[in-house]
Amino acid sequence: MQDGISSTQLLQMLLQREKLLYQNYPLSLASGEGMIGWRERNRECAWMCAAAKRIGLEMDAASLAVSIFDRVVTSVKIPGKYVNCVAVGSLSIAKKLCEDHEEDAPVFLGRLRLEYSAQELKRMEIKILEVLRWDAHLPNLNRFVECLLSELDAAFLLPSIKKHLDFLLCDSTLTSNFRWSVLALSTVSLLVEATNKHWQYPINALARLCKIPMSEVNRCRVKVSNLWSRHVLPMPSTFHLLADLDDQDSDMDVDYPLAYDSSPHPQAPSAEASEYITSPAPRALQPTPC
Repeated sequence: MQDGISSTQLLQMLLQREKLLYQNYPLSLASGEGMIGWRERNRECAWMCAAAKRIGLEMDAASLAVSIFDRVVTSVKIPGKYVNCVAVGSLSIAKKLCEDHEEDAPVFLGRLRLEYSAQELKRMEIKILEVLRWDAHLPNLNRFVECLLSELDAAFLLPSIKKHLDFLLCDSTLTSNFRWSVLALSTVSLLVEATNKHWQYPINALARLCKIPMSEVNRCRVKVSNLWSRHVLPMPSTFHLLADLDDQDSDMDVDYPLAYDSSPHPQAPSAEASEYITSPAPRALQPTPC
């Protein structure tokens, strides 16, 4: 938790900010020819999660990057040919906010084997920050999970639950229909249920604290359970949630269910309409898959 702020205070701050920023659910993307859809959104989020792991970032950076990316793509029209550039910019901003030291743009791009220039990345970061009104400290799934586990005095469970968050971040059926707080509480409730047969009491208390109806939590729980049943077989149990999954993580790097699409992006034109969030045409819109 932040210095001088309790987990309860931080949770309330996150909830208030979430209420201000995310008033309309389910979320929607701008429609139109050439605009991205949820499939492209999921692909880029999978790329951000894989890229974050590749360069040694923690889940807090990946989760914030997805939150920034989602805020941008649901606020303005994004042509499909620029969506990866937005993802790279979102990850770069999240890295700067979550890491103790700042890395030069050429080094960051080189580690990800990207061929964007440092100037192109800088321009995209500025475009993203303008959409965010220069405030990129957004509520995100990882931050809510940390606060909720702290409220339960169960922060020791955080490393176990983080192993499964990327599946949730990359599934638009969850992220477009449930606020981060609801998704976090539902996820925590499944973890607590796997470790404590009296899980309803602490989860109900957290739901009241967050002013989240249990009916909404239960709807989200079903969808999270279904997602995990497809990708973490069998259903997450105490063993699967708490066991060392390093070997499983390495397997997921190979058979990632939402792996980055290896098909080349369309070539970018030399200029775009001003209402689109764009950067100058990058030299290579298709990065090496992480």
